[in-house]
Amino acid sequence: YPEAIAAANDVHECMLDAYCSAQRAAPGERRMFWCHDAFGVAGLTWDDAVRLLAENGFTDLLTNQAWGGVAYYESEVLSVTPEIRERGDQLAACLAACKKYGIACHVWKVNWNMSSRSPEAFRAKMESDSRTQVQRSGSPKQGWLCPSNPLNQQLEIDAMVEIAAKYDVAGIHFDYIRYPDRDSCFCAGCRKRFEDRLGKPVAGWPSDVLSEGALRQAWLDFRRDQITRVVAAVSEAARQARPGIAVSAAVFPNWPTDRDALGQDWKVWCDRGYLDFVCPMDYTPHTPKFEAMAKQQISWAGNVPCYPGIGLSVWPNGDAIISLIDQIEVTRRLKTGGFSIFNYGPAEAAAILPRCGLGITRIQRHSSP
Repeated sequence: YPEAIAAANDVHECMLDAYCSAQRAAPGERRMFWCHDAFGVAGLTWDDAVRLLAENGFTDLLTNQAWGGVAYYESEVLSVTPEIRERGDQLAACLAACKKYGIACHVWKVNWNMSSRSPEAFRAKMESDSRTQVQRSGSPKQGWLCPSNPLNQQLEIDAMVEIAAKYDVAGIHFDYIRYPDRDSCFCAGCRKRFEDRLGKPVAGWPSDVLSEGALRQAWLDFRRDQITRVVAAVSEAARQARPGIAVSAAVFPNWPTDRDALGQDWKVWCDRGYLDFVCPMDYTPHTPKFEAMAKQQISWAGNVPCYPGIGLSVWPNGDAIISLIDQIEVTRRLKTGGFSIFNYGPAEAAAILPRCGLGITRIQRHSSP
């Protein structure tokens, strides 16, 4: 019995290899991977990790190098993680490998969300200075900077523009460029800034801005404008700092709903030319649903390239490579011109990339006559 199971597993792996080898690559498309770990793929150097991407036909890497209050590179704007004293400037190392192997390096910045990665002293100062979010209930929203606070807006702008100015990267990439939910932020600063915008006090706070309140639409517009202001400012300043840089964003998939729930008005960002491409996070293992979402998103993006985000690493266990191939084929049927995959980690380096390289992203080699 154990021998039969082992043999069956071997046959299964051979069949997967055969299936992957039978796939055809599409020339000229953009093939991107998000890498969530600022230090790259565990067990690999940046050189090894980027070389694997290049050898298997990928074109771009979106590397997570900054959060709401911490950087993994030499920054004068954000707190620099102490780890780089031992392990070095991670953005510099990643960028060097990308240039060596011809991969476009985009720096992925998590906006507003400080998380536990930010120094405790920084988080404490943000709270004491009333720069963090408050929920509708009045309780604090731990770890999140208030998007309407002008100091927080400038921090996000300065951090992203600094990257563009100091590092010869192909692009900068927004993430978490939104509110966390409908219930944040209702801090005293938000109230005052909203009242200043209206030119009158809000007598019933927060009831007047909630779902049945008379000021609901004005409140939603206010929230959207706080996020859009940062996107617009970064887009303009980064392009001035480094002409030709690509400005992009990872966004939630349902624009009409999310613009109200999260203040993420990404269709407007595309319409106004703030973005050079957009990556909706379509993290479903169900290919028909993925296709339906991507088709709608292409229309919202308009003239801006829309590279659907494939949620490989958040899918249930199974033959993920099959679903990945299916969803890549969807992007080709829809003529998106590319796709992005989450997330580049050890499992993807060991099992997914090599099988993509067998067929679906195989490098086209021309034989001599």
